Amino acid sequence: GKAEIKVEFYNGQFINVEIFTEPVQELLKHADFISLHVPAQKDYIIGKNEFSMMKDGVGIVNCSRGGIINEVELIASLDSKKVLFAGLDVFENEPTPAVQILMHPQISLTPHIGAATLEAQERISIELAEQIIGLLKSEI
Repeated sequence: GKAEIKVEFYNGQFINVEIFTEPVQELLKHADFISLHVPAQKDYIIGKNEFSMMKDGVGIVNCSRGGIINEVELIASLDSKKVLFAGLDVFENEPTPAVQILMHPQISLTPHIGAATLEAQERISIELAEQIIGLLKSEI
């Protein structure tokens, strides 16, 4: 199918980009590389069933939330060479990932600190202050 995505820029301008979509099951069958960028979920998005659908030698990166990928199945898929490599910025047990994740030679890890820049912390502080001011004004 087709979908249209609105891409907004810092100055208020935007463009609409038409993309082609396909069911996740089909995507998993032919993707060479899978990068996950989704909000927190109740259940795994990538588990044993999804790993079995993937082509051999796939690479996978999770930059979204811990608990999106079943890490036990990820290790099994790496050991069987179904998955060639993985990059994880998030883990099921943050801030202390399982030792199998920490020590696996085919996993590259980053510390999930994207919001820890000075600029991000300043924006968060301003947003929180504005929310507190709004709450106080509504109670007066």
